[in-house]
Amino acid sequence: MLAVVTERTYEIGIRKAVGARRADIMRQFLIESSLLSASGGFLGVALAWLLTLLVRAISLCPWPVPPSAIVIGVGVTAMVGLFFGVYPAKRAAQLDPIHALRWER
Repeated sequence: MLAVVTERTYEIGIRKAVGARRADIMRQFLIESSLLSASGGFLGVALAWLLTLLVRAISLCPWPVPPSAIVIGVGVTAMVGLFFGVYPAKRAAQLDPIHALRWER
């Protein structure tokens, strides 16, 4: 996310120049980081579920997948995304619009 903030400095400058508040910029990056990590969590859960089906078919042992494991897995990945998205979001929200607009693309 830190690289995303650096790459989008000019866009952040434009948003701040037209009136976006710090909270708006911060909210954008926090939502983005949590959605990216939650979608990765969903893909991981889907892959694990398919692997469980494969092992269940080969070994003939019942391997149940509890719904709580799915919820916990996706929830933890979303929280990790939020945790590691706070610093870049805070850094993006504190950018000065004038310096951000002067940023080379």
